[in-house]
Amino acid sequence: MKRRFAVMAAALTMIILTGCGKGELQTGKESMEENLKKETVESAGEVQNMPTDEIDIWEPYEETITIHTVTTEGDPSAYPEGDDVTDNVWIREYKDRFNIEVVTDWVSNEYDTKLNLSIAEGDLPDVFHVNASQLQQLIEADLIMDLTEVFDIYASDTIKNYMNLDADSFESGKRDGKLYGIPQMGFGTITQPNYIWIRKDWREALNLEEPHTMDELVEMMKKFMSNYGGYGIAAEQSLDYLNLLAVAWGAHPDAWIKTEGGQIEFGSIQPEMKEAVRAWADWYREGLLNSDFAIMDIAKMNQDVVAGKTGIQASYQWWGWDPGIDVLKNNGENSYFEPFHIPSATEDDVLHTLYFDTESYTVISKDCRYPEAAIKLINLYSFIVDEDTRGEKDGEWLKAFDDNGMIHVTGAFKVLNPNGDYDAFGRVQEAIKKNDPNILTAMDLTKYNQVKSFMETKDPNQLGGYLQMGPDRSSYKLACEILDNGKYIKSELKGIEPGTLLDAGSTLDDILTEGFTKIIIGDQPIDYFDKVVDNWKKAGGEQATIEMNEIYNK
Repeated sequence: MKRRFAVMAAALTMIILTGCGKGELQTGKESMEENLKKETVESAGEVQNMPTDEIDIWEPYEETITIHTVTTEGDPSAYPEGDDVTDNVWIREYKDRFNIEVVTDWVSNEYDTKLNLSIAEGDLPDVFHVNASQLQQLIEADLIMDLTEVFDIYASDTIKNYMNLDADSFESGKRDGKLYGIPQMGFGTITQPNYIWIRKDWREALNLEEPHTMDELVEMMKKFMSNYGGYGIAAEQSLDYLNLLAVAWGAHPDAWIKTEGGQIEFGSIQPEMKEAVRAWADWYREGLLNSDFAIMDIAKMNQDVVAGKTGIQASYQWWGWDPGIDVLKNNGENSYFEPFHIPSATEDDVLHTLYFDTESYTVISKDCRYPEAAIKLINLYSFIVDEDTRGEKDGEWLKAFDDNGMIHVTGAFKVLNPNGDYDAFGRVQEAIKKNDPNILTAMDLTKYNQVKSFMETKDPNQLGGYLQMGPDRSSYKLACEILDNGKYIKSELKGIEPGTLLDAGSTLDDILTEGFTKIIIGDQPIDYFDKVVDNWKKAGGEQATIEMNEIYNK
């Protein structure tokens, strides 16, 4: 099925209200070396034949050790000249700091496919990242290490605090109380709400206010069409972008939700979804949707947005990067779209869907000689990315770890702060208000500089940061309003996917997408929705629902 993940309400409350633990403030690479808090633990026994009463988790190895990994290709343009995924600022820092040589056995854009072959052959690297189903497969095959003890001994306080912030993710990496997969987490629930994005210059030229109801949004679509041509709102063949609007009718597509009766049901087949599809069929009939949307992929949809064929698009918090930059470059400095809350189509408040925020886990092969080395590298990632290590003398050194998205190239050697972007947004807002970047951590500076640069120069390349964290109308500002006021529900799927979904998920998705599309374009009446739901149940949806309740509704 379409994989999106939810965070439990209890974990969300902690993520929103609890600050992440910080180490002492550092002033650059040298002082980071000198002043880094020496974390010690009492050993519960031997870890890889290293019995000790006190362990310095930051201590380098006396002799160079080697650990093998595999990873995805990523974006080669992110690397400075001469660097690549196998040799870059992170790889060199592992060697300089810990005397750990990380060797990448293979790199592939078809990572899951290639990894599945490696799992089947039992040919595994020392450390690698996996999805939830691969984690369960590796546990069943007894191919990966129980990390309970090594994590307890070597994980930094910061990493352990992340696990406390998102306890559901931490538990999802366990089997029978033993830790097998270290959840890599996500950037937090602040990234999950979606918005209706509206072209700024068109709205202002027509003196239109923010739409507070779906009827008002439809009226705005029609006024844009009357004045600028094209069609009302962007859509594409997967229905993913239209589905972002379904919360306006109280529907939660692709989420497993708990009903009033206490049962877990699939959101895409509920009566509220039928009303959303009914409305979209009306939009299509009225010309508000592109007549060819059912054969348009996302790239073609965004091409239309860039070309000015529509001024409204339901989209994610990162719209400012894609397609925002191209919109601005092609249409002028005020042509970018601004985020607004998705308006209600009913008299009820809009409740956004929050999904489980962990998609990947770091695992360690049973054949790995130095499992603690992987934990050390994960500690280093969180220290550089999330703790205040900025100093004037070594600002350029630290900046290299974040430039051009370099924080995303570490593969298995990372765990994200589940409260990271929420905290960063607050700090960036305060720094902008006070015009004082000295209160920021090193990695906050990237977003702060993007915001300030766009405000001063209107540089299209800085639009993404501005629309995400800017002081005016930004997606994270709206997200805080949603989260702080409890305007959300959680999906019940938390990592472990029922067997039927693993086997038949894509088929089930296709049944719904194809059936709903037929209704929207007028090939079938709205009551065909009930037939689509029945087909979905017979194809495995009913069994998947039973399995979901067996796993999560205990």
